[in-house]
Amino acid sequence: MILIFSDFGVIGPYSGAMRAVVHRNAPDITVCDLMVDAPDRNPRASAYLLAALSREFQPRDVVLCVVDPGVGSQRRGIVVECDGVFYVGPDNGLFEILIRRSKTCRVRVINWHPENASASFHGRDIFAPVACMIAKGEPVALGDIDVGLRYVPPQSWPDELSEIIYIDSYGNLMTGLLAAPGWQNRNLKLLINGQSLSPARTFSDVALGQGFHYRNSIGLCEVAVNCGRADQAFGAEIGTAVFIKPQN
Repeated sequence: MILIFSDFGVIGPYSGAMRAVVHRNAPDITVCDLMVDAPDRNPRASAYLLAALSREFQPRDVVLCVVDPGVGSQRRGIVVECDGVFYVGPDNGLFEILIRRSKTCRVRVINWHPENASASFHGRDIFAPVACMIAKGEPVALGDIDVGLRYVPPQSWPDELSEIIYIDSYGNLMTGLLAAPGWQNRNLKLLINGQSLSPARTFSDVALGQGFHYRNSIGLCEVAVNCGRADQAFGAEIGTAVFIKPQN
């Protein structure tokens, strides 16, 4: 499969234009929009979200990833192969958490640049065609680089991020914290904007309108309100800090 991860949204031409290139160049390969509402121009938050979503991928899948506020700058385009899955996109830290968590990893710089490539839409003109070439097993101009020579994000990028990294359409708040199975049994208190929440297994385990935190379907700690909007209840947005500590 070719899976698409971007912050383009559903309004405007960008998602459709990039997807059209993929279909035209790889008509026999299944294409899936993994998500088109990744954190807006935010490679840091997107890096933790992409790493959590990687559980959905299988070896030989190609993931076309475009969260690229530095498009047209000196940042490189790269192909990262982590545990048999290929990721194509900008070298801006978007793949940092994937690289840290992978068992095997190879990073290559994209040396293929069509003459008519737009300075502001590398997703359509460079990354999408390269993703198709890789998915079809065709040769593409790539240069090996040492993993240590890739873009290195600030040291403030921890292995897990105690912040909100995504708000879904229901107002649920995904954090960059990994939550192990049985999270609800660890008796951990979550603090967000001065409010304290206890853990639960799922929505129906708490009263209507009650807030809680839980292990979501991709293994992250998530903040929610049963039949309500956690973003409104807790005044949260992407980047809002959360704190975890044992309950007394």
